[in-house]
Amino acid sequence: MQRSSAIFAANHHYECADVLIKAQGMYSKGGVTIGNDVWIGTHAVILDGVTIGNGSVIAAGAVITKNVEPYSIMAGVPAKLIGHRKKNLK
Repeated sequence: MQRSSAIFAANHHYECADVLIKAQGMYSKGGVTIGNDVWIGTHAVILDGVTIGNGSVIAAGAVITKNVEPYSIMAGVPAKLIGHRKKNLK
């Protein structure tokens, strides 16, 4: 069984109601940047213009609409901060 997430690094223009959306072209807010050691759960969606910081966890089904600080744990639609990863306590 194949599972996936979606990363969208572009958006459609849709401002003109008398022109088909697909004919209005596309634009980008700068793409998506994903740091090192990031866990992205199944069916998560990451939208254009977002940076996900190092060591973050994105929950299954989360929709990331804003930048994620390093070592954050994000969940929900739209995603919200639910915690932070802890450093080794040894």
